[in-house]
Amino acid sequence: MTELIRTLPLVAAQGGVLSRWLTAWRDAGNRGGDRSTALPPLVRDIVAPTAATQGVGDVAASRLFSLRTIGKLFDGGVQALDDINLDIREGEIFGIIGRSGAGKSTLLRTLNLLERPSAGTIEFEGRDLLTLDAAELRQLRRRIGMIFQHFNLLSSRTVAGNIALPLELAGVPESHIATRVDELLDLVGLREQRDRYPNQISGGQKQRVGIARALATEPRVLLCDEATSALDPETTQSILALLADINRRLGLTIVLITHQMQVIKAIAHRVAVLDGGHLAEQGSVGDIFTAPTQEITRTLLREVIGNDIPAGVRDRAARLLESGEGRIWRLSFRGESVDRPALTEAAERFGLKINLLHGYIDDIQGMPFGSLVVAAAGADAVLDAAAAFIESQDIRVEEVVL
Repeated sequence: MTELIRTLPLVAAQGGVLSRWLTAWRDAGNRGGDRSTALPPLVRDIVAPTAATQGVGDVAASRLFSLRTIGKLFDGGVQALDDINLDIREGEIFGIIGRSGAGKSTLLRTLNLLERPSAGTIEFEGRDLLTLDAAELRQLRRRIGMIFQHFNLLSSRTVAGNIALPLELAGVPESHIATRVDELLDLVGLREQRDRYPNQISGGQKQRVGIARALATEPRVLLCDEATSALDPETTQSILALLADINRRLGLTIVLITHQMQVIKAIAHRVAVLDGGHLAEQGSVGDIFTAPTQEITRTLLREVIGNDIPAGVRDRAARLLESGEGRIWRLSFRGESVDRPALTEAAERFGLKINLLHGYIDDIQGMPFGSLVVAAAGADAVLDAAAAFIESQDIRVEEVVL
C-alpha cells in the first residue's frame, strides 16, 4: 500500500478511457461504496471514481477544448507559453509539435490543469476550467485521461494488476474489474501477457498497458505525452496504429505531443506548431504539409518530405535561367490534383518549355500529396497565364527565388 500511495502522482490525469461499448456495466446497478473518499484530497483529484462521471453532462458540441490567450510564466521569468489560441474538436487526433523547449509538454499539461496557466482561459466541454472549484475540477478531470513517455507502471503489479488499478481505486466491484480487464487486454492485444510483470515485457507492450489503464474509466479525451519517443521505429508504428484504431472505433479525442513530424503524418488530423512558447501556425495536416507558412514548420517537415532544393539542382536551375526568359516554380498538390495532367496541359496550351528539376510524391493517411520544382521558359505574360491555369487545377504555384 505504501508503494501504491507513493506512486499515485505518477498516474495523475490518467483517469483513463473506457470504450463506449464497455459502459453497460454501469447500468447493471449496485457497485458498492466509493473507496476513493478515504484517500487524501490530492489523490482524489487524480483518481476518478467512475460513478461520479455520471453527474457530468455531455456537451453536444464539436469543440471539446477551447484555449484563448493562454500564457505560462514560470518562476525566474521563463515564459513557457505566450498568447496561445486554439480549439480541439471532438473525435479528432490533434497533434502538437515543436523542438525541445518549445512548450509542448507545458501546453498539454494545461489541458487538465496539471500546469495552471498564468493568463488566458481554457474551456473543456464548454466550461472554463480556471473558474471551477475543487469539487467541480475533480469531476471534469475524470473525463481526461493521460499516457506518458516512460509508461509509469507499478513494478510490483502484473499487467492485469496495472490495468485494474484505476478501477480498484474507483471502488468498482471485483467481478466487474475482472471482466473489464479481460476486455481491455483484448483491445490492446495483451491477453497472453496478463500475468507478467513490467520487467518481463517489452517497451511497446508496456505502453500498451499504459493505454489499457487509461482506457479503464471512459474520459472524453486522451492526452499523450511523447508516448512513442522511447520506442524503436517498428514499435512506434504499432502503437500509433493502435491509437488510430481506438480513435476510429470509439470516436475518442486524442491530443498528442511529439517532436517527430513522422508521428503527425501517420495519425493526426490537425496540428499546431509551437516555437519558443508561441503558436507558429496550425491547421489540417494536409495544409501544413503542402503549404507551410513558417520557417520552423518547414524545418520540421524536412525530416519527412525533404522539401529543400538540393544544391546541385539549384545550380542547374540558375544555368537555365541565365540562358533566357523563364522562372523556377514549385508546384504543390494533394488529393485528386495529383492525378491531373495540369503541367502537360499548360505546356501544350501556352507553348511553354518545361524542365523537371526536382520532386516527390507521398501520402498522408491515404491522401496523396507532393511537390515538383520545374523551370518554365516563356514570356512573362505567358508565364502569368500558365501559372493561373495551373492554380485553377487546385495546384499551388510558388515562384522560387534562387
